[in-house]
Formats: sequence, structure tokens, C-alpha cells
Amino acid sequence: MKVLSYAGGLGLISLTVYIMVVGRDLIVPFLVSVVIWFLINTLADYYHKIQIGSFKIPKSLCFIASLITTVVAFWMLIEMIGNNIADVKAAAPAYQENLLKLSGRVYDLLGIENQPSLTQLINQIDLRPFISNIAGTLASLAGNAGLIMIYVLFIFLEQASFDTKLKALLNGSEHTHTVEEIIKTIHKKIETYVAIKTFVSILTGTACYIILILNDVDYAGFWAFIIFLLNYIPTVGSMLAVLFPAVLSLVQFPTFTPFLIIISSLATIQVLMGNILEPKLMGNSLNLSPLVVMLSLALWGSIWGIAGMFLSVPFTVILMIIFSEFPKTKPIAILLSQNGKIGSDV
Repeated sequence: MKVLSYAGGLGLISLTVYIMVVGRDLIVPFLVSVVIWFLINTLADYYHKIQIGSFKIPKSLCFIASLITTVVAFWMLIEMIGNNIADVKAAAPAYQENLLKLSGRVYDLLGIENQPSLTQLINQIDLRPFISNIAGTLASLAGNAGLIMIYVLFIFLEQASFDTKLKALLNGSEHTHTVEEIIKTIHKKIETYVAIKTFVSILTGTACYIILILNDVDYAGFWAFIIFLLNYIPTVGSMLAVLFPAVLSLVQFPTFTPFLIIISSLATIQVLMGNILEPKLMGNSLNLSPLVVMLSLALWGSIWGIAGMFLSVPFTVILMIIFSEFPKTKPIAILLSQNGKIGSDV
């Protein structure tokens, strides 16, 4: 019987992965809409916690404020990306000239006499697959923006009937109270994770923005937003968040000094936020093993591309939170964790 049970579980996992791959064009927009729905609800809950004396903002107004905040944030993001694309095109000749000067200095330091041209260097680096993947993901999400908004709308319409459906499913079962408590606990932990992670990401992005502005790095606002996004990916995201603006400083400035200042400053911020502040605030809710982070990035990235890489760690954390609440799946949560401590400190 155990063999049949394991075989059935393996078959179910294989079928799930197959559906995830085949149904990528439908599933990814739906998951993005779930993320947006959850962010709007989480922000509305925190607005509702604001209290001035004995007055608390009504939930309906909190929801409207949260919705407006989300729409304005997305609008500002689209405007910022559009403006930066035009600025990058205008600054490209200056970057090229600085890169030639910088490469010449490097070759002189290394004692290389036959210096390759910029064209030869670029030909040796094939970024087309990576750029095509990013462009394809952004184009897909932009093309599915209407579908995502429809999903979000229908999820909100369904939200009002969630509790009614749950009670109908349980139908007066003796475990009704236990199930409701587990669902509330899971929701609270996920909401706490999202809120703290977003708060730390905003702090990290803001601190990095100040450093970039003080050093006159181009597109500081854009890079601060990229750092904010990458902060949702532990370890790998932090490394990329430091690397990208530092590399830009190499082609923007004719000397190495700004590069050294920026890479050391951003690395310090990432260490302070990621290794000191975030663990104190987060407790054990983001106690993921670094190996699990890398495997989840590879797995979700191979299935859903760039979108999967951004969704991988948050969804893995959510799965660990859910698994930790049930005795039969708790061992899985322990395996996913870094030190075996799960969920008790949220």
C-alpha cells in the first residue's frame, strides 16, 4: 500500500509540473493577479490598523485607499521605466566612450598589447537569450494586463463568499474551529511575511537610492526600484542588486573610484538589512535554506522563466508556512528551513 501511495504521489507531482509547463500562459497571469489581490488586501488591513485617538478608518475606505495606492504605484512604475529607456538611448554614446577608456586602462595594467576592440568584446558576450527572455516576459505581462485585471476583479468578487463556502464545505464538522484557526494562522503569517519583506525592501531601496544620488549615478530611481524587487530574492537577489548599479558606474565614470565606493556601500546596506534587521523582524518565517533558494530559482525559472524566478522564493516561503501548520507536512517545512526552526517566532 505504501508503494502505491508513493507512486500516486509521484504521479500527482509529475502531472502538476506538466500542467504548470503547458498552462504557463494562463497560470502566470493568474498568480500575478493573486499577488496583486493579496497586496491590496494586506495594505488595506494595515490602513485599518491606523488609529487616531478612538477613530479608526472604515474598512471600505481602507480598501479604496489601498486600491488607489496600488494603481498610482503601478502608474509611476510604468512612467519611470518609459522615461529611463529614452534616457539610456541618449546616454549610450558617452557610456561607450567611457567603456573604451576603462578597457584601455585595464589592458595597460594587465600588460596586454593587442587590445581587442569594443565590438570584439561585445561579440564574445551573448546576452541575447537573457535579454529576449526578459523582454518576452515583460511583453507577455503587458499583453496580459487586461486579463490580470479581470482575474483580480473576479477574485475580489469571490472574496466575499470565501467564509460561506468554507462553512459549507465543513458542514458542521467537529474540526470546524480547528480548520478556521489554522487558516487564520496561515493568513496572518503570510501577511506578516509580505508586510515585513516589503518594509525591509523599501528601506533597502531607499538607502541604496541615497547612496546612488550622492554619487551621481544615472537613473538612481530606476535602480532603487530594481533593488526593491530583487530584495524579495534572498542571497542571489542581493548580489545582483549590488552588481547592476556598480557595473553601470563603471561605464558612466572614467575612473574606478565611484565603482569601489558604490559596490562597497551597497554591499554594506545589503548585509545590514539582510543579515541583521530582517532576521530580527522576520523571525523564522523566512528561514529558508540557501540551497532551497537556489533550487527554487532554478526550478521555477525553468518552468516560468523570469516571472517564475521573481515568484519562486515568496511562494516557497508561503508553502513552508502552510506545511509547518500540519503534522504530516511539517517534516517538509523543516527540510526547507535553514536550521530546522519554523514558524514559531512570527
